[in-house]
Amino acid sequence: MSLTERLRERIAREGPISFRDFMAAALYDPHEGYYARGAAIGERGDFVTSPYVSPAFAKAVARRFAADAKALDGPVDFVEVGAGEGKFLEDFAAALAEADPELVPRVRFTAIERSEAARAILARRPFPSPVRVLESAKELGEGTVSGWIFSNELYDALPVVRVTGSPRGLQELKVDVESDAFVWRLLPALDAYREHFEHFGVTLETGQVAEISFGAAPLHRTLARALARGSIVAFDYGHRSAVLYHSTARRHGTLAVHFAGLRRGDPLSRPGQVDLTAHVHWDLLIEAGESEGLATEGVVRQGRWLVEAGLFDFVADDAERWRAYRLVDPEGMGEELSVLVQTRA
Repeated sequence: MSLTERLRERIAREGPISFRDFMAAALYDPHEGYYARGAAIGERGDFVTSPYVSPAFAKAVARRFAADAKALDGPVDFVEVGAGEGKFLEDFAAALAEADPELVPRVRFTAIERSEAARAILARRPFPSPVRVLESAKELGEGTVSGWIFSNELYDALPVVRVTGSPRGLQELKVDVESDAFVWRLLPALDAYREHFEHFGVTLETGQVAEISFGAAPLHRTLARALARGSIVAFDYGHRSAVLYHSTARRHGTLAVHFAGLRRGDPLSRPGQVDLTAHVHWDLLIEAGESEGLATEGVVRQGRWLVEAGLFDFVADDAERWRAYRLVDPEGMGEELSVLVQTRA
C-alpha cells in the first residue's frame, strides 16, 4: 500500500487529520517519505542549500568554529544536527584540517540524521576524521557537548500545524479527502494553538493563515541540555514573531513546496515526492534555549554572519566569487536566511 493510500485510509478511519501528521508522513515516512527516497538537493535538484552553492560556506564556518575552539580546553565537539548525506560535514572537516591542523586531533565530530537512507550514506562517506553517526538528538546525553551544535535548515523541515483567523475564532486547516484527492478542511483549533499565539502577543486577522511548529522548542531544549560549554549555531529561514505573523507580509503563512528547483505547488498533492518547509519562529527557539540556561547572542542575517567570518577570503576566481556572493546576496539567501547563536559559558 502506497503512502498516499495509507494516508487516505487513515483519514477514512479517523476523520480529517492535522497537517502536522500529513507533513510528518510526507517527509519522514521510513519507506516513502521524501527524505527516505533521497532528498534531491543541489543546483539540479528540488532545492539548493548553502553548502551546495559554494565550498566557501563550510570554510567560513570552519574559521569561526576554530576561533571559538581556542577558548575551550580538552576535546572539542562539532555536532551537526540534520546532517543529511554528509555533504557539509565532509567539506567542513576538510576545511578545518586546512585552516587549523593542530586543532583537528582534539575535535570529536558527530552527525545526527533521522533518515535511515541518509545515515547509510553518511556511514560510507570518506570523512577525513572519524564521525559518530546518531539517529536522534536525544542520544547526545545531557551536558556531553563542549563546542558547537550546528544546523543548517533543520527547523524549517519540522512538521507544522496550519491555522487561520475567522469570525468564529481560530480555525485549524486539517487534511481531508474528497474524490480521492486531499483537501483542506476547516475545524475549530485546539486551545493550545490559541494559547501559543497569545503567549507571543499575536492575533491572526480573519483569513490570515499561519503555521506553528510544536516540535521545534522540544528539539531545541534537548540540544541546549546537551551543551555543556560552547554554542548552538542555527542557520535557517526564519523570523521574529512580528514579522513571521505579520498580517500583510505573511498573510498566507510560509508553507512552501519545493520541486525541480521551483518553490510552488499544492502541499497536499504529492506526499513523499516534494519537499515541504515552513519558516522558523526564532522567538520560540530563543525562549526554549534561554529556559535551559543559554545566553542569546542574537539573530543576524546570513549575509552579515558570513561576511564577518571572511567568506570572500576563500574564493580564488570570479566564478567562485559569484557563487559566494549568492550566499550573501541581500536580494536572496543573504537576507532570507538568518543565524541564531546561543551560548553557554
